[in-house]
Amino acid sequence: MRIIYGTSILAFLGTNLADRQYLWGVASGWVEPEAKRAGHFFLFRMLFSKENAFRFDVSYAILAILALLFLVGWQTRIVTPFLLLFWAGLASNSAVLTNGGDTIMRIALFFLIFANLSQHWSVDAWLRSRGIGFVLELPRRLTPASWATNALHNAALIVCGYQIMVVYVTSGIFKLQGEEWRNGTGFYYSLVLDVFRPFPGLSDLAWQVTLFVFVATFLSIWVQLLFPVLVLWRPTRIVALVFLLGMHSGIGLFLGLWPFSLAMIGLDLLFVRDRSWERALRWVREVAAVLTEVFVNRRVPGRAVVDEPADEPGEEQQPEREPELVGVASAMSPPRVRRNNNLYESRKKVASTSGSRNRSTR
Repeated sequence: MRIIYGTSILAFLGTNLADRQYLWGVASGWVEPEAKRAGHFFLFRMLFSKENAFRFDVSYAILAILALLFLVGWQTRIVTPFLLLFWAGLASNSAVLTNGGDTIMRIALFFLIFANLSQHWSVDAWLRSRGIGFVLELPRRLTPASWATNALHNAALIVCGYQIMVVYVTSGIFKLQGEEWRNGTGFYYSLVLDVFRPFPGLSDLAWQVTLFVFVATFLSIWVQLLFPVLVLWRPTRIVALVFLLGMHSGIGLFLGLWPFSLAMIGLDLLFVRDRSWERALRWVREVAAVLTEVFVNRRVPGRAVVDEPADEPGEEQQPEREPELVGVASAMSPPRVRRNNNLYESRKKVASTSGSRNRSTR
């Protein structure tokens, strides 16, 4: 979730870098009446100046730095509150770029202030694993007990899960009130809106498949409406998450609302178990190892090369066998010594030896 939100904010700031002054800065007077009507807190309005372009650029750069620190997981308990403050300040300067995703992200960031987001896959975790003490810590008297921090972390995740459930159930209820969604054509009308068509050819190709439109419309209502129940059982939870991740990916692709899609996907992934993440990480590492062997080392993974011992004099040379492909674990194990299983030759030698002894005794 931390990685997705940090990436989303950085991508949002980067794609709007050239037009930042026109959208939020000194040239954004055309949206000022609507921004004032929103009634945002005055502190948010002070962070990004509309009178001084240099001050606005400084605040814009600070927001980008905070998003980068949040992405890599450096001191997230300190970075997250400031990131939320500057992210809300930028949103308060304009009301034309809001699409629901920034609102979801602000709510989630408020809850994540109380979560420990740098425990895994972060710079802080990397520093702790190597015993590097470059970690800012509060004095012992001000440091809360471990049970309190764990309780706050778990509570933050639970509230984030509850938030996504509220969004889905509310969306399902409102969709049921629309006739287009009840008769199976709601997905079609979403694809033909001119303002949400970044790839018109792709959108036209999607809505021409009638069965796809009907099934997507039907599932988008009932999966969202029944999401709190579907997550209780693992098989239905997997089906619901696969569909919702696909739905939000489609929203980002077909409608161009990728900030909203990433905000929802980040919350959806909270329902994936730690063991599933660990299995996925192991699979990624195995695939990376295989690709490295094939494209970098120019070797076929799993092919074992074993040096055969030299044949003793008098023994018949057996034809060489083609090397067999074995698994990765078998390839890493030491080669086994090949035994002589030719029992006929062994018995023949023993018989000839005993015969010669009998003749000598006679």
